[in-house]
Amino acid sequence: MRNLIYTFFFLLFSISLGAQNLTGTITNEKGEVLFGATVLWEGTEIGTVADENGFFELPKQDTIAYLRIEYVGYDAVVLEVLPNENALQIAVEGITELMEVEVAAKRRDNYVSTISTLNIETIGSGEFRKAPCCNLAESFSTNASIDVAYTDAVTGAREIRMLGLRGTYTQMLMEKRPLVSGLGSAFVMEYIPGTWLSSIQISKGTSTVQNGYQAITGQINSELVKPFQDKRFFINLYGSTFGRGEANIHLNHKFSEKWSTGLLLHSSTRKNEMDNNGDTFYDTPQKTMYDALWRTFYRGDVLRGQFNVHVLSDRHTAGQIPNEELLKPYEVKQDNDRVELFGKIGYLGFKNLTQSIGLIAEVAYHDLDSFYGTLNHRGTQQNAYLNGMFSTGLDTADLHKLDVGVSYIYDDYDEQLNEIDLSRTEKVLGTFAEYSFVPKVRGCEDDPYTFANRFGMVVGARLDHHNMFGYLFTPRANVKYNFSEDRVVRLSAGRGYRTANVIAENVGVLASSRAIVLLENLDMEEAWNFGFNFTQNFKVGEREGSFSADIYRTNFVNQIVMDLNTEIDKVLFYNLNGESYANSFLGVASMEILKGLELKVAYKFNDVKVTFLDGELREKPMNARHRGLITLDYATPNEKWEFNVGTQFVGTQEFVNLTSNPEHSLEHHVGDTPAYAIVNAQVTYKISEQFELYGGCENLTNYTQEDPIIDWQNPFGDNFDTSHIYAPITGAMGYIGLRFGIE
Repeated sequence: MRNLIYTFFFLLFSISLGAQNLTGTITNEKGEVLFGATVLWEGTEIGTVADENGFFELPKQDTIAYLRIEYVGYDAVVLEVLPNENALQIAVEGITELMEVEVAAKRRDNYVSTISTLNIETIGSGEFRKAPCCNLAESFSTNASIDVAYTDAVTGAREIRMLGLRGTYTQMLMEKRPLVSGLGSAFVMEYIPGTWLSSIQISKGTSTVQNGYQAITGQINSELVKPFQDKRFFINLYGSTFGRGEANIHLNHKFSEKWSTGLLLHSSTRKNEMDNNGDTFYDTPQKTMYDALWRTFYRGDVLRGQFNVHVLSDRHTAGQIPNEELLKPYEVKQDNDRVELFGKIGYLGFKNLTQSIGLIAEVAYHDLDSFYGTLNHRGTQQNAYLNGMFSTGLDTADLHKLDVGVSYIYDDYDEQLNEIDLSRTEKVLGTFAEYSFVPKVRGCEDDPYTFANRFGMVVGARLDHHNMFGYLFTPRANVKYNFSEDRVVRLSAGRGYRTANVIAENVGVLASSRAIVLLENLDMEEAWNFGFNFTQNFKVGEREGSFSADIYRTNFVNQIVMDLNTEIDKVLFYNLNGESYANSFLGVASMEILKGLELKVAYKFNDVKVTFLDGELREKPMNARHRGLITLDYATPNEKWEFNVGTQFVGTQEFVNLTSNPEHSLEHHVGDTPAYAIVNAQVTYKISEQFELYGGCENLTNYTQEDPIIDWQNPFGDNFDTSHIYAPITGAMGYIGLRFGIE
C-alpha cells in the first residue's frame, strides 16, 4: 500500500501545468445557474455548453473578442471580453440592462441533451431535493432510466438496474474515475451521501472509451459539489420512523480565486427492532457509518488540479433479533473500512489553444470482514488507477477533435469465502484513441441547416492487455442527427468487457443455506450493445415539455451465469454456453402542464433471457418485464412551498424454480410475483434563502412482500433462503429533515 501511495503522489505532481482558457459561470438575477446555455466566440465555431453548475470553459482569444450567450427562452446576448480577462461571473440581470433581455426560461432539473452526440441524461441538484436522497441509490427514486432494488431480505444491500440488466454491467464513475468496485461493490450505493452530489450524468449504451472497457449497458458519472461553488457552510439533518438518522455537514473555504478547500462529513445510523412480518428477522439491518471527504482545488490561470482524501467506516448487522428463546440466532455482519487518495491534474498551456493534457490518479485500500450465519467472507483489496489523456483540435474551428491516452489498473485481492480462495492480482495496461466531430447546432431560420451541422459523431477504440485474460479490443461508435435544436436521433454500437467479482457482487445469496459452487474457471464477461434514442423538446403555448424514447439490445458473447434454478441447494456460477440477451425500451414524457406544476410519465419494457445449464434459453427470473413511473411536482409562485409525489409501477416477475422445496416453503414463491405500485410523497417549506424544512412518506400504500424469507423457522436448515425479493419488506415510513446553508 505504501508503494501505491508513493506512486500516486509522484505521478500526480510530476507534470508542470498551464492553461490559457477563459472560464465563467452563468446565472440569472436570482443567482440560479443556467446550465445548458451555449457560449460561443462571435465569428468563430469555437464554443461550449455550460454544465449543470452554469460553469463553462473555452480557449481565450489574443485580442478583444465578443462572447455570444444563447439559452432557450432568452434573446442572444453578446459581451465584450478583454484579452487579460480570465474568469467571468455573468449574471442575467447585468445582461438584461445591457440588452433589455426578459428572463423567461426555467431551469430543468432532469433532461436529455439534444446537443451531445452521446445519449446522456442529466440529473441536477434540484431533482435530488424532490426526495430525501440520503445516498446515491436514493437519488434515482424519481428517475425512469434507473431501477433500484434490494438483493435480499436481510443484508440491506441494494443494486441498480439499467437497460434490463444488473448494475454490474454499468460502469460507475465518480468525477470520471471508477467508483468503488470489487470487495466494496455490495454497498457502493450507500457510500456517496446525497448532499455530496451536484449532478449525475447517465450515459446509455456503450459510451466513450476514455474511461475503460467496462461499460456494457452504459456509464453513470456522479459529480460532487466543489468547494468554490458550494456553500461555505451547509448542514442537512434527517430522521425517519424506522430509527434512521443522518447528518451531513459541508465546510468550504475559498482562499482566493485560485485556491479553495472543502470538508464533507457524513454520519448515519439505524437502530430498531422492527419485525412487522413476524419472521423473527430484522426488517431493516442495523448500521453505523462514518464518511469523510477532504478536497483541495487549485484553479489558476495556468495550473488546474485537485487532490482528495476519502475515508469510510461502515458497520452493518442483521439477521434474527436476539431474544431468550433463540439459543443460536442467525446473524449477519458486514464491516467495511476504506481509504482513498485521488486527484486530477491538467495542462492547457500549448500554443495551440485546442490542445490539453491531463491525468487522473487514485490509490485505495479496502478491508472487508463479514459473515452470514456460518459462512465467512473476508478480504482486503489494494487498488491503483491511472488515466492519462491528450486532447487536440484538428481544425481551427474546433469541429474535429482527437483524444488519445493510456491507462493502468492494478487490483490486488486477498479474498476468502470459507475454504474457497478467491485471491488474485489483476493488472491491465491499455491505450485508446477517440475521434469526435461535434458541430454547433444552428437554428433553421437564422442559419439554415446543412448536413455538416446536423451530424455528430464519436468513434473510438481501445486496446488493453489483461494479465489473466490477454488482449481486449474495444471498439465503440456513437452518431447523432439533429433535425433541429430540439429534435435529435442517435445510434450507438460497441463492445464492453468486465471481470466478475462473483461473491462480492452477489452477497444476497450468501444469506441462505445454498452452497456456493464455481463449476469452472470463470472467463471475462463480454457483450455487444446496440442502441437508438429519439429526443424531442417542445412547447405548448408557454409550457415546455420533452419526450424521449430509448431502444437498446445487449448481446452477450460470454456471461457469468448465476444459476438458482438447476439445483435447489446450490448457487451455480459458470460461463455462458449459448445465447443471452436483453432488449429494453423506455419512453419518457414530461411537461409543465400548469404554471409551477410538472408531470412526468414513463413506461419501460425489458425482455431478458439467458441460457442455463440445461441448454434452454429462458426468461431471467426476478426481473420485471413492465415498469412505469409517474411523478407530479408543484412549486408555489413564491417558491416557498414545493410538493412532490411519485408512483412506481412494477409488473409481474417470474420466481426462481423452487418446486423441489418442501411445499410449506412455497406458499408465496411459485409462478409469477404480483404486480404492485409504490407511492412516495414529500413536502418542502423554504423558510428563508438559508433554511428549509422537508418531510414526507415512502411507500404510502404500505405495500409489502408476503413471507420474503423462505423457511425462516429453520435458518440453519436445508431450505433457508432470503434472496427471492421482488417488493419492499417494510411498510410506510415517515421522515423529516432540515437543510441550512450560508453562502
